[in-house]
Amino acid sequence: MSKALVSALLKLNRTLSSSLSGSQFTENQKEALMNFETKTQAIQCLKKGRGITFKIIDSQVVETHLNHHSPGYDGRNKVPERAANIALNRNSKGGKSNHEKAYILLKTVNNPCWMREGKLIIELNQNTEQFGICALEIGNESNTDLTTTHSIWLVENQALFDQLDWLPTNEPTTVIWYRGHLSNKLIDWLTINRTAKVYLFADYDGVGLNNYARITTKLGNDVEFWLMPEWNRLLSTYGSDEVWKSTKDDVNHFLKTSEQLLANKAELKELIIEMQKQGLALEQEAVWLA
Repeated sequence: MSKALVSALLKLNRTLSSSLSGSQFTENQKEALMNFETKTQAIQCLKKGRGITFKIIDSQVVETHLNHHSPGYDGRNKVPERAANIALNRNSKGGKSNHEKAYILLKTVNNPCWMREGKLIIELNQNTEQFGICALEIGNESNTDLTTTHSIWLVENQALFDQLDWLPTNEPTTVIWYRGHLSNKLIDWLTINRTAKVYLFADYDGVGLNNYARITTKLGNDVEFWLMPEWNRLLSTYGSDEVWKSTKDDVNHFLKTSEQLLANKAELKELIIEMQKQGLALEQEAVWLA
């Protein structure tokens, strides 16, 4: 069976006795269902005006065909998407493969105030003190009610997360390590009035700049691209032409799409101009060389 027919039959199978309108299916799926009706008479394709509806007539025939293609999986039992992909396509990535949840690693510094539904919670601080780190589940409805009255720092590289003496102040804060690419789930979680201020400390390269653009579309002025002290000297002295070359296209993409974002960011514009002039990018760990 074609993937289009399998997907369409699974969708129909979940409705049992109910019918589904053609708008619920792609053109390929509708064509596959009509061919399946002609061959088996196990479903009914009923035209209504300009539209069409589909309904299972012989569920046993439908399930026989589905079992032949994906034994033990009829689409009604709830399993993770990747397990369903294996059943349908023999490949965990052969369909929708994003996970519903994600897990972030964070550390609290000097006991920032975290609250849940207006009530103070201390678990994040306690876990950091006892275990050196706290893990938080996000995605769907997980921990959507957590807020903090203090800032949040996002750092791209592990060294910055391991050793926090680079932080510019002793104010209470929370540091999250995001490992190179800011996930959409993390950005979405931060968007829901999580904090009044987010500092993004990224590598000064195309990836870091585009991460800044992505998070700014959701958080606006609540997020700041942090520039380390003496960045001008550090860029000239320790900047990498190799990193610049590998992310130059990303820098150009950022400049093309972020003109409005840069309008009031004079120092960030100066950084990018210097990166272009010198053909250099700068990694975060240079902060300890200031």
